[in-house]
Amino acid sequence: MRRFGKAMAAVAVAACTLFGGVATANADENYYEGDLGSTKVGTPAVSDVGAHTANVSFDYQIDPSILPKVQSVCFAVEVMRVTSIKPINLPQFGGTPSYSLTSCSGGTSDGNLTSGSYQSIFGTKTWPVKLNEDVQSYATGQMFQSYATDKWNHAASGTVQMPVIGLQSNTTYGNTDGFPDAGDYTTTWWKLMIKTQDVCKLADPTGASLACSNAYDQPVDVRSLYAGMRIVLKDGSAINFGQTAKPISDFTTKAEPTATPEEALPPKTDAKLDVANGHAEPGQTARVYVDNLKAEAKAKADANSLFWNAYIYSEPQALTGTNGSPFVQVQKEKSTGKYYFDAVIPAGLPAGEHKISVQDENGTVQAWTPVTVGDAPAPVDKSKLTAAVDAAGKLAEKDYTADSWTPFAKALADAKAVAAKQDASQADVDAAVKALADAQAGLKKAETVPSKPVEPSKPDNGGNNKPSNNKPSNNKPANDKPAADDKKSESKNDEQSDLAKTGASVIGVAGMLVLLVVLAAGLLVVGKARR
Repeated sequence: MRRFGKAMAAVAVAACTLFGGVATANADENYYEGDLGSTKVGTPAVSDVGAHTANVSFDYQIDPSILPKVQSVCFAVEVMRVTSIKPINLPQFGGTPSYSLTSCSGGTSDGNLTSGSYQSIFGTKTWPVKLNEDVQSYATGQMFQSYATDKWNHAASGTVQMPVIGLQSNTTYGNTDGFPDAGDYTTTWWKLMIKTQDVCKLADPTGASLACSNAYDQPVDVRSLYAGMRIVLKDGSAINFGQTAKPISDFTTKAEPTATPEEALPPKTDAKLDVANGHAEPGQTARVYVDNLKAEAKAKADANSLFWNAYIYSEPQALTGTNGSPFVQVQKEKSTGKYYFDAVIPAGLPAGEHKISVQDENGTVQAWTPVTVGDAPAPVDKSKLTAAVDAAGKLAEKDYTADSWTPFAKALADAKAVAAKQDASQADVDAAVKALADAQAGLKKAETVPSKPVEPSKPDNGGNNKPSNNKPSNNKPANDKPAADDKKSESKNDEQSDLAKTGASVIGVAGMLVLLVVLAAGLLVVGKARR
């Protein structure tokens, strides 16, 4: 939705449009002059009137012969409320007012509104009312337009809801002082020129002079409030807003809302509020999430038409929107799908514990939540909780009784949840550590049935009482390595043993040789004797 505060130059263009009944200039240079057929806007209805906002809805229809030619459709609401006029000249003009300056271009979108632009568009201001280049009077009041270029879904007919913001509290809006033969729509410029004539003639009853420069500001009540559509065709021509616009019935905004006292805040509400980490800084924007909205409220938020009044306690102060509005707008966050509103925390708010509440246009508290303003909380230390969870996770269920394990398992699961929670407070962490420690201390070991002891086996000697032939042990461990001196000793003993064995073998061999020599000698003697 874009909001367009009519500039002073725009009023001058309107004067050129109507002066002398000749359209020397207008908002649509290529003005569509064909038959509109069934193209029209139904009677607008007003709902959800608050102190500064209202929702306007109306039906629309585009003739079947025109629909294929349509390039774009813009739905708009024109608002004017003038409370005083200072006449300069007695205007002389004629013609039929039938054009509108609603061009559905320029202005400031809702998302780009700031505190300064909000006031410049919707606030009370004074501007010159011109006829060509000549100033006829100065008007003081409100004059702006709201339009939307993204609400048309290419259908030939439908219903449009247009939220209107920037209204003043306890104020009547509607239509007065219209041109008698203008039909449904009378331009704001025409209404101001008529009133300028009336005031100027009142200042100079004789009508002898066209000069009204001596006239002072005169209180007036000049109102203009219309809803309609501007249709741009593919050939570049346009059906002007004034050709379809219908007057919106008079309504009066509510009085400036007051905050419900802190002690009267309801203990329970359907909707729930949540400020990130429960913390906000003075002079900064706080994003407040709204959960559990009712279906009707969600529908309005989706249509960008849910406006509430927000307050911060202990001494209630009204919170403003980031655009400077004296209310907050509930809308859907695209990245998460959550509903929220942004509010500016007062710069001079003392640090400490506070509450934020929101009320609807009827003053009914929708929700509230505690919030800490000022010094940022110390970082949460989860190291003890992490260590406790890790240690507890190593325990086995089979080692403990079921009655003691059940509360322990629950405490462990709760502790894991707190450890994983990004916005857990230090109090939450400490409580989880204690609960887990208490549950772990309450664990009871499961009872075990002892097994029958095994008797040591007797040595097996083959069924007799003979002593074993096993060599006696040297009492050294099987895996112990011998010391270096032991190795040398064993080596010498082995060498001596080998030498002994070798000597015995040599002696045996020598004896055998001697015996063979004796036998050989005997045989030789016997041989000689036979001869």
